[in-house]
Amino acid sequence: MKRDRGANPGTAGVPPALARETRAVAGRSAIAVALVALALLASPAAAGEGEGHGAPPPTPIVGPPTPLSDMMLDVQRLQARMAQGDKEAYAEQRAKLKAVGAAISEAGAEAFKTRIERDAVVVYLLSGGQPRDVAKIVERADFPGDEGELLRGAVGYALGRQSEAEKLIPFDANALSLRLGSQLAYAQSVLLTPKDAKKSLELLDLARLLTPGSLTEEAALRREILLVGDLRKPDRVAFLARQYVERFGKSIFAGNFVEGFAHTAVKYDLCPDLPSLDKFSALLELLTAEQRRAFLLAIAHASVLLGRFDVASQAARRSLTSATPGSGDEARARLYDVVSRFPHMEEEEQKVAFAAVDQTKLNAADRDLFAAAAALHERMYEPPPLAAHEDARREASVAAARSPDLNKTTPDPAAATIRRAAAALAAAEALVGKETPP
Repeated sequence: MKRDRGANPGTAGVPPALARETRAVAGRSAIAVALVALALLASPAAAGEGEGHGAPPPTPIVGPPTPLSDMMLDVQRLQARMAQGDKEAYAEQRAKLKAVGAAISEAGAEAFKTRIERDAVVVYLLSGGQPRDVAKIVERADFPGDEGELLRGAVGYALGRQSEAEKLIPFDANALSLRLGSQLAYAQSVLLTPKDAKKSLELLDLARLLTPGSLTEEAALRREILLVGDLRKPDRVAFLARQYVERFGKSIFAGNFVEGFAHTAVKYDLCPDLPSLDKFSALLELLTAEQRRAFLLAIAHASVLLGRFDVASQAARRSLTSATPGSGDEARARLYDVVSRFPHMEEEEQKVAFAAVDQTKLNAADRDLFAAAAALHERMYEPPPLAAHEDARREASVAAARSPDLNKTTPDPAAATIRRAAAALAAAEALVGKETPP
């Protein structure tokens, strides 16, 4: 009996259907065995990894060392911590900058062969570094071509020499590294502020975009708020100030920002009426109670002096909600409120309001303001002295005696004097042949 060449010896005498199923199962088992074998070969144990004989790790990419750039990166990390309120980072940053300056001063010309190290020197200067640390580099001319001009401009900027610092202006901050570009854009903005406010604002926006979350962004945002205030755009000021508080409200410079912001609002008259004051309500909610109170008291004080009593009273009363009883802030808030409203109060209410102001907690200028308001309050309900009437009648009699043409129906010495002057002028012009218009 001949055996079919394609038949499986193990399935002889088995029905064809069962034989086909058996072969399918066997095929699937063979595939499973093969996969298990491949997995075992690829396992760490199969590769001898358990015995410390694994494949070597990939070779790292090795580039030239960049010690100065690495040190400046550490400085900028510390500055970012400062922008988020880390006070300890401030002292660390000063020490780190000093170490960077020493390293730059001691480095030879070969240390500046790479662009990243040369950029680090410029970043150091624009970050508050000492120009004396780069004196040898400038003297040796270690920086090639335009980079030498960039370095000299940074030295001028650090020294406050406007003419030398302006060498920075032609450089395109977008074409440089992010760290250097951001610092350069900020410096260019400072230099261009007196000449081109619009361009200066654009550069501040660029500085913020290049290094978000950095101290450069924090400083650029603070500066932009002041510049926009100078342009008298209260909506834009409120928007930027809200961004600052949301992003950098814990910055170690936030206190100075709020003080400067209040000064800006007063200087550029950003709160001339109640709707303008209300534009800052959302921002004030993000501030601490102390910061909010400082801003409102500054607005109240300025508004009193400008005669904007509705704004002064509103700002003062809002600041009272967070003032500590018996504090100087409470005394100031009550003073600005009563000065703004007492002419519209009943007499008894006025007395209570003035008595609530603790003069001992006021500074000299506010005590003078209180004294002036109190004196006016005391005289509001007193008739003027009889001598004042007698003086007025006497002056009217003298004027009438000196003015024969006084209109008896208008006993006004000033009006009579004006009419006499007009008549005298007409007579003088008639003598020289000119006609006086009626």
